[in-house]
Amino acid sequence: MLHNADNVWTGWIIQIAAIIVALQFTSWYPEVVRARVRRERNLPGPPEPPVGAMLIPLAGYLTPVGIAVLAFDAGPAWLGVGLIVVGVLLVKSLSRATSAEADVGG
Repeated sequence: MLHNADNVWTGWIIQIAAIIVALQFTSWYPEVVRARVRRERNLPGPPEPPVGAMLIPLAGYLTPVGIAVLAFDAGPAWLGVGLIVVGVLLVKSLSRATSAEADVGG
């Protein structure tokens, strides 16, 4: 798979996942640093954003990847279905955990 640049995994899925991770980390990490500095200086402000907040879009990406696997026959059917199910469950779980942490921290 990695030696063939003309497949859906190396041509699209892996590259888009890397972009999502980079964009999410770029917006998440500065907020973490700001919250830590405020906490060290005993200043008021929002709490440190949880890691789950950064991972929700990546978890949400699993569902369209699963659909792409099924639509383009880019892997076994169980992989496509598994990615869809795991994506939905992860988004639900991370969203719940993130909102619970925000309620406790805020």
